[in-house]
Amino acid sequence: MKILANRYLYNFKEMMPGSVEVDLFDPKHLPGNAPEYDALFVNTTTPINENTLPNTGNISFVATGSSGTDHLDSEYLESNEITVGDAKGCNAVTVAEYVLTSSLIFLEREMMSFDELKAGIVGVGAVGTEVSRLLRNFSIPHILYDPPREERDAEFSSSYFEELKECNMLTFHTPLTNSGSHPTRHLLNESWFHETNYHLLINSSRGGVIDEDVVMQQKSNNKLNQIVIDVWENEPVFNPDVADQSLFATPHIAGYSIQSKRRATQMIIRQFCDHFRLQAPDVQTDDPYVPELKNEYNSLTEILLELHPIGWFDQKMRELMKLDENERVESFSLLRSEAPLRHEYSNILIAEHLLSKFPELIRLGIQPI
Repeated sequence: MKILANRYLYNFKEMMPGSVEVDLFDPKHLPGNAPEYDALFVNTTTPINENTLPNTGNISFVATGSSGTDHLDSEYLESNEITVGDAKGCNAVTVAEYVLTSSLIFLEREMMSFDELKAGIVGVGAVGTEVSRLLRNFSIPHILYDPPREERDAEFSSSYFEELKECNMLTFHTPLTNSGSHPTRHLLNESWFHETNYHLLINSSRGGVIDEDVVMQQKSNNKLNQIVIDVWENEPVFNPDVADQSLFATPHIAGYSIQSKRRATQMIIRQFCDHFRLQAPDVQTDDPYVPELKNEYNSLTEILLELHPIGWFDQKMRELMKLDENERVESFSLLRSEAPLRHEYSNILIAEHLLSKFPELIRLGIQPI
Protein backbone atom coordinates (compact mmCIF):
# COMPACT_ATOMS: atom_id res chain seq x y z
CA MET A 1 0.00 0.00 0.00
CA LYS A 2 1.31 3.45 -0.99
CA ILE A 3 0.26 6.76 0.51
CA LEU A 4 1.18 10.38 -0.18
CA ALA A 5 1.52 12.86 2.69
CA ASN A 6 2.35 16.52 3.26
CA ARG A 7 5.95 16.63 4.46
CA TYR A 8 5.06 18.99 7.33
CA LEU A 9 2.69 16.55 9.06
CA TYR A 10 4.32 15.92 12.43
CA ASN A 11 6.39 12.70 12.64
CA PHE A 12 4.10 11.17 10.02
CA LYS A 13 6.44 8.52 8.64
CA GLU A 14 7.59 7.49 12.11
CA MET A 15 4.03 7.07 13.38
CA MET A 16 2.60 5.23 10.36
CA PRO A 17 2.57 1.37 10.48
CA GLY A 18 5.77 0.01 8.99
CA SER A 19 3.90 -2.05 6.38
CA VAL A 20 2.76 1.13 4.60
CA GLU A 21 4.96 2.86 2.02
CA VAL A 22 4.96 6.64 2.59
CA ASP A 23 6.03 9.31 0.11
CA LEU A 24 6.16 12.95 1.22
CA PHE A 25 5.39 16.02 -0.89
CA ASP A 26 5.89 19.77 -0.62
CA PRO A 27 2.46 21.37 -0.06
CA LYS A 28 3.21 24.11 -2.60
CA HIS A 29 2.41 21.62 -5.36
CA LEU A 30 0.26 18.48 -5.26
CA PRO A 31 2.22 15.93 -7.32
CA GLY A 32 0.73 15.00 -10.68
CA ASN A 33 0.96 11.31 -9.82
CA ALA A 34 -1.19 11.66 -6.68
CA PRO A 35 -3.98 9.47 -8.18
CA GLU A 36 -1.56 6.50 -8.21
CA TYR A 37 -1.63 6.40 -4.38
CA ASP A 38 -4.15 4.64 -2.14
CA ALA A 39 -4.48 7.54 0.31
CA LEU A 40 -3.65 11.23 0.50
CA PHE A 41 -2.82 13.28 3.61
CA VAL A 42 -2.79 17.10 3.48
CA ASN A 43 -3.15 20.16 5.68
CA THR A 44 -4.93 23.49 5.21
CA THR A 45 -2.43 24.78 2.64
CA THR A 46 -3.51 22.16 0.08
CA PRO A 47 -7.09 22.47 -1.19
CA ILE A 48 -8.54 19.23 -2.51
CA ASN A 49 -11.38 19.57 -4.99
CA GLU A 50 -12.32 18.82 -8.59
CA ASN A 51 -9.83 21.39 -9.90
CA THR A 52 -6.81 20.34 -7.84
CA LEU A 53 -7.55 16.60 -8.05
CA PRO A 54 -9.62 16.06 -11.22
CA ASN A 55 -8.64 12.39 -11.36
CA THR A 56 -8.97 10.54 -8.05
CA GLY A 57 -7.51 7.30 -9.46
CA ASN A 58 -6.72 4.74 -6.75
CA ILE A 59 -7.36 7.11 -3.84
CA SER A 60 -10.02 5.85 -1.44
CA PHE A 61 -9.05 7.90 1.64
CA VAL A 62 -8.17 11.59 2.06
CA ALA A 63 -7.43 13.19 5.43
CA THR A 64 -6.32 16.58 6.67
CA GLY A 65 -4.11 17.01 9.72
CA SER A 66 -6.19 20.00 10.85
CA SER A 67 -9.40 20.72 12.73
CA GLY A 68 -10.80 22.82 9.90
CA THR A 69 -11.95 21.12 6.70
CA ASP A 70 -13.05 24.04 4.50
CA HIS A 71 -10.13 23.28 2.14
CA LEU A 72 -11.60 19.83 1.38
CA ASP A 73 -14.54 19.49 -1.01
CA SER A 74 -16.11 16.63 0.93
CA GLU A 75 -19.09 16.41 -1.44
CA TYR A 76 -16.78 15.91 -4.42
CA LEU A 77 -14.62 13.38 -2.57
CA GLU A 78 -17.56 11.38 -1.27
CA SER A 79 -19.13 11.35 -4.75
CA ASN A 80 -15.96 9.52 -5.82
CA GLU A 81 -16.40 7.03 -2.95
CA ILE A 82 -13.49 8.54 -1.00
CA THR A 83 -13.61 8.45 2.79
CA VAL A 84 -12.68 11.81 4.36
CA GLY A 85 -10.79 12.07 7.65
CA ASP A 86 -9.76 15.02 9.80
CA ALA A 87 -8.17 15.93 13.13
CA LYS A 88 -11.09 17.85 14.57
CA GLY A 89 -10.40 18.94 18.14
CA CYS A 90 -6.68 18.09 18.00
CA ASN A 91 -5.62 21.68 18.72
CA ALA A 92 -8.41 22.78 21.08
CA VAL A 93 -6.12 23.14 24.10
CA THR A 94 -3.37 24.89 22.12
CA VAL A 95 -5.75 27.46 20.57
CA ALA A 96 -7.38 28.11 23.93
CA GLU A 97 -3.95 28.78 25.42
CA TYR A 98 -3.26 31.27 22.60
CA VAL A 99 -6.51 33.08 23.43
CA LEU A 100 -5.80 33.18 27.17
CA THR A 101 -2.16 34.19 26.71
CA SER A 102 -3.07 37.17 24.54
CA SER A 103 -5.97 38.06 26.88
CA LEU A 104 -3.76 38.02 29.99
CA ILE A 105 -1.15 40.19 28.30
CA PHE A 106 -3.88 42.59 27.18
CA LEU A 107 -5.32 42.81 30.70
CA GLU A 108 -1.93 43.51 32.25
CA ARG A 109 -1.07 46.19 29.68
CA GLU A 110 -4.47 47.86 30.14
CA MET A 111 -4.22 47.47 33.94
CA MET A 112 -7.59 45.71 34.03
CA SER A 113 -8.67 43.00 36.46
CA PHE A 114 -10.13 39.65 35.40
CA ASP A 115 -13.66 40.60 36.36
CA GLU A 116 -13.51 43.77 34.24
CA LEU A 117 -13.48 41.60 31.15
CA LYS A 118 -16.60 39.87 29.84
CA ALA A 119 -15.95 37.55 26.94
CA GLY A 120 -18.29 36.39 24.22
CA ILE A 121 -17.20 33.00 22.88
CA VAL A 122 -18.54 32.72 19.33
CA GLY A 123 -18.60 29.05 18.35
CA VAL A 124 -18.64 26.46 21.12
CA GLY A 125 -17.17 23.32 19.63
CA ALA A 126 -14.01 21.69 20.96
CA VAL A 127 -11.99 24.93 20.94
CA GLY A 128 -14.71 27.22 22.30
CA THR A 129 -15.40 24.73 25.08
CA GLU A 130 -11.73 24.68 26.05
CA VAL A 131 -11.59 28.49 26.00
CA SER A 132 -14.56 28.51 28.37
CA ARG A 133 -12.75 26.11 30.72
CA LEU A 134 -9.67 28.32 30.90
CA LEU A 135 -11.74 31.48 31.37
CA ARG A 136 -13.44 29.78 34.33
CA ASN A 137 -9.99 29.03 35.78
CA PHE A 138 -9.45 32.80 35.89
CA SER A 139 -13.03 33.64 36.95
CA ILE A 140 -13.38 35.75 33.80
CA PRO A 141 -17.10 36.25 33.06
CA HIS A 142 -18.16 34.95 29.64
CA ILE A 143 -21.11 33.80 27.56
CA LEU A 144 -21.44 31.05 24.96
CA TYR A 145 -22.89 31.98 21.56
CA ASP A 146 -23.55 29.17 19.09
CA PRO A 147 -27.09 29.07 17.60
CA PRO A 148 -26.26 26.21 15.16
CA ARG A 149 -25.12 24.01 18.05
CA GLU A 150 -28.32 24.79 19.96
CA GLU A 151 -30.31 23.51 16.97
CA ARG A 152 -28.49 20.18 16.85
CA ASP A 153 -27.67 19.67 20.54
CA ALA A 154 -30.66 19.48 22.88
CA GLU A 155 -28.40 19.83 25.93
CA PHE A 156 -26.80 23.12 24.77
CA SER A 157 -28.38 26.54 25.16
CA SER A 158 -26.87 29.45 23.22
CA SER A 159 -26.83 33.03 24.41
CA TYR A 160 -28.70 35.54 22.27
CA PHE A 161 -27.01 37.89 19.83
CA GLU A 162 -28.04 40.90 21.91
CA GLU A 163 -26.18 39.42 24.89
CA LEU A 164 -22.94 39.70 22.92
CA LYS A 165 -23.44 43.48 23.03
CA GLU A 166 -22.94 43.26 26.82
CA CYS A 167 -19.46 41.77 26.29
CA ASN A 168 -16.27 43.79 25.89
CA MET A 169 -14.24 40.92 24.40
CA LEU A 170 -15.08 38.62 21.48
CA THR A 171 -13.22 35.46 20.52
CA PHE A 172 -14.19 33.50 17.41
CA HIS A 173 -14.09 29.71 17.08
CA THR A 174 -16.36 28.86 14.16
CA PRO A 175 -15.71 27.07 10.87
CA LEU A 176 -15.81 29.13 7.67
CA THR A 177 -19.01 28.45 5.72
CA ASN A 178 -20.60 30.27 2.81
CA SER A 179 -24.07 28.72 2.78
CA GLY A 180 -26.68 27.04 4.94
CA SER A 181 -28.89 28.57 7.60
CA HIS A 182 -25.91 29.97 9.54
CA PRO A 183 -23.15 31.03 7.09
CA THR A 184 -20.08 32.36 8.88
CA ARG A 185 -18.29 34.33 6.16
CA HIS A 186 -18.11 37.91 7.49
CA LEU A 187 -20.09 36.80 10.51
CA LEU A 188 -18.59 39.79 12.30
CA ASN A 189 -19.93 42.81 10.42
CA GLU A 190 -21.08 46.33 11.23
CA SER A 191 -24.21 45.10 13.06
CA TRP A 192 -22.02 43.75 15.86
CA PHE A 193 -20.85 47.27 16.71
CA HIS A 194 -24.19 49.04 17.08
CA GLU A 195 -24.49 50.59 20.54
CA THR A 196 -21.42 48.85 21.91
CA ASN A 197 -17.63 49.08 22.16
CA TYR A 198 -15.20 46.18 22.45
CA HIS A 199 -11.92 46.21 24.34
CA LEU A 200 -10.52 43.13 22.62
CA LEU A 201 -11.30 41.07 19.50
CA ILE A 202 -9.53 37.74 18.84
CA ASN A 203 -9.87 35.67 15.68
CA SER A 204 -8.09 32.31 15.71
CA SER A 205 -10.76 30.39 13.77
CA ARG A 206 -10.68 31.05 10.02
CA GLY A 207 -9.86 34.09 7.93
CA GLY A 208 -13.05 35.56 6.52
CA VAL A 209 -15.13 34.91 9.63
CA ILE A 210 -14.55 38.56 10.47
CA ASP A 211 -14.77 41.37 7.93
CA GLU A 212 -11.32 42.94 8.14
CA ASP A 213 -12.51 46.19 6.52
CA VAL A 214 -15.16 46.58 9.21
CA VAL A 215 -12.60 45.83 11.92
CA MET A 216 -10.31 48.57 10.60
CA GLN A 217 -13.19 51.02 10.36
CA GLN A 218 -14.40 50.34 13.89
CA LYS A 219 -10.86 50.59 15.24
CA SER A 220 -10.47 54.01 13.63
CA ASN A 221 -13.86 54.99 15.14
CA ASN A 222 -12.59 53.99 18.61
CA LYS A 223 -15.31 51.34 18.93
CA LEU A 224 -12.64 48.65 19.08
CA ASN A 225 -9.53 48.96 21.24
CA GLN A 226 -7.28 45.98 20.41
CA ILE A 227 -7.28 43.05 18.00
CA VAL A 228 -5.39 39.76 17.97
CA ILE A 229 -5.43 38.12 14.54
CA ASP A 230 -4.04 34.68 13.70
CA VAL A 231 -6.06 33.95 10.54
CA TRP A 232 -6.45 36.10 7.44
CA GLU A 233 -9.06 36.56 4.74
CA ASN A 234 -6.84 35.68 1.77
CA GLU A 235 -4.11 33.47 3.22
CA PRO A 236 -1.25 33.22 2.56
CA VAL A 237 -1.80 36.83 1.51
CA PHE A 238 -2.41 38.98 4.59
CA ASN A 239 -3.40 42.60 5.02
CA PRO A 240 -0.35 44.47 6.44
CA ASP A 241 -2.57 47.34 7.63
CA VAL A 242 -4.60 44.96 9.79
CA ALA A 243 -1.40 43.36 11.08
CA ASP A 244 0.07 46.76 11.90
CA GLN A 245 -3.01 47.69 13.94
CA SER A 246 -3.00 44.42 15.93
CA LEU A 247 -1.80 43.82 19.46
CA PHE A 248 -0.57 40.49 18.09
CA ALA A 249 -0.53 39.39 14.45
CA THR A 250 0.50 35.77 13.83
CA PRO A 251 0.65 33.47 10.75
CA HIS A 252 -2.15 30.96 11.49
CA ILE A 253 -0.20 29.19 14.26
CA ALA A 254 -2.56 29.49 17.24
CA GLY A 255 -3.12 25.74 17.19
CA TYR A 256 0.53 24.80 16.67
CA SER A 257 2.23 22.84 19.43
CA ILE A 258 4.12 19.58 19.64
CA GLN A 259 1.18 18.03 21.49
CA SER A 260 -1.51 19.23 19.04
CA LYS A 261 0.54 18.17 16.02
CA ARG A 262 1.16 14.75 17.56
CA ARG A 263 -2.56 14.34 18.32
CA ALA A 264 -3.43 15.35 14.74
CA THR A 265 -1.11 12.76 13.23
CA GLN A 266 -2.35 10.07 15.61
CA MET A 267 -5.99 10.87 14.79
CA ILE A 268 -5.70 10.74 11.01
CA ILE A 269 -3.49 7.64 11.08
CA ARG A 270 -6.05 5.91 13.32
CA GLN A 271 -8.83 6.81 10.86
CA PHE A 272 -6.67 5.58 7.98
CA CYS A 273 -6.07 2.27 9.78
CA ASP A 274 -9.78 1.87 10.45
CA HIS A 275 -10.54 2.49 6.79
CA PHE A 276 -8.03 -0.07 5.54
CA ARG A 277 -8.51 -2.45 8.52
CA LEU A 278 -4.92 -2.15 9.71
CA GLN A 279 -3.58 -2.34 13.25
CA ALA A 280 -3.19 1.21 14.55
CA PRO A 281 0.20 2.01 16.15
CA ASP A 282 0.56 2.62 19.88
CA VAL A 283 -0.07 6.16 21.10
CA GLN A 284 3.10 8.12 21.87
CA THR A 285 3.48 10.67 24.66
CA ASP A 286 5.89 13.52 25.32
CA ASP A 287 8.30 13.93 28.20
CA PRO A 288 7.71 17.07 30.33
CA TYR A 289 9.49 20.15 29.03
CA VAL A 290 11.66 22.33 31.28
CA PRO A 291 12.38 25.65 29.53
CA GLU A 292 15.48 27.73 30.21
CA LEU A 293 14.19 30.72 32.16
CA LYS A 294 15.67 33.61 34.09
CA ASN A 295 15.56 33.47 37.87
CA GLU A 296 13.32 36.54 38.13
CA TYR A 297 10.71 38.30 36.00
CA ASN A 298 9.15 41.71 36.54
CA SER A 299 5.72 40.99 35.08
CA LEU A 300 3.38 38.21 33.99
CA THR A 301 3.67 39.47 30.41
CA GLU A 302 7.45 39.12 30.50
CA ILE A 303 7.38 35.45 31.49
CA LEU A 304 4.42 34.60 29.25
CA LEU A 305 6.34 35.89 26.24
CA GLU A 306 9.19 33.53 27.15
CA LEU A 307 6.85 30.54 27.53
CA HIS A 308 4.66 31.25 24.50
CA PRO A 309 5.96 32.35 21.04
CA ILE A 310 3.07 34.74 20.27
CA GLY A 311 5.40 37.74 20.62
CA TRP A 312 8.11 36.11 18.48
CA PHE A 313 5.64 35.39 15.68
CA ASP A 314 4.26 38.92 15.91
CA GLN A 315 7.76 40.32 15.47
CA LYS A 316 8.34 38.08 12.44
CA MET A 317 5.04 39.21 10.90
CA ARG A 318 6.06 42.84 11.27
CA GLU A 319 9.28 42.03 9.45
CA LEU A 320 7.24 40.46 6.63
CA MET A 321 5.21 43.66 6.31
CA LYS A 322 8.30 45.40 4.92
CA LEU A 323 8.52 42.99 1.97
CA ASP A 324 6.70 43.25 -1.35
CA GLU A 325 3.53 41.18 -1.69
CA ASN A 326 5.08 38.18 -3.48
CA GLU A 327 7.84 37.91 -0.90
CA ARG A 328 5.30 38.29 1.93
CA VAL A 329 3.24 35.38 0.60
CA GLU A 330 6.25 33.09 0.33
CA SER A 331 7.65 34.12 3.72
CA PHE A 332 4.26 33.79 5.45
CA SER A 333 3.95 30.19 4.24
CA LEU A 334 7.50 29.34 5.28
CA LEU A 335 7.08 30.97 8.69
CA ARG A 336 3.91 29.01 9.28
CA SER A 337 5.32 25.68 8.10
CA GLU A 338 8.86 25.68 9.42
CA ALA A 339 8.84 27.62 12.72
CA PRO A 340 9.68 25.55 15.82
CA LEU A 341 6.72 24.13 17.72
CA ARG A 342 5.99 25.12 21.30
CA HIS A 343 4.82 22.94 24.19
CA GLU A 344 1.35 23.20 25.66
CA TYR A 345 1.37 24.65 29.16
CA SER A 346 0.31 21.35 30.74
CA ASN A 347 3.55 19.80 29.47
CA ILE A 348 5.77 22.53 30.95
CA LEU A 349 7.56 22.42 34.32
CA ILE A 350 9.09 25.55 35.87
CA ALA A 351 10.63 26.56 39.21
CA GLU A 352 8.23 26.74 42.13
CA HIS A 353 9.25 30.28 43.12
CA LEU A 354 8.12 31.54 39.70
CA LEU A 355 4.76 29.83 40.10
CA SER A 356 4.41 31.40 43.53
CA LYS A 357 5.12 34.85 42.09
CA PHE A 358 2.83 34.31 39.09
CA PRO A 359 0.01 31.97 40.20
CA GLU A 360 -1.74 32.67 36.88
CA LEU A 361 0.70 30.17 35.36
CA ILE A 362 -0.77 27.42 37.55
CA ARG A 363 -4.24 28.27 36.26
CA LEU A 364 -2.88 27.80 32.74
CA GLY A 365 -1.75 24.28 33.68
CA ILE A 366 1.98 24.70 34.31
CA GLN A 367 3.39 22.48 37.07
CA PRO A 368 6.42 22.90 39.39
CA ILE A 369 9.67 21.06 38.70
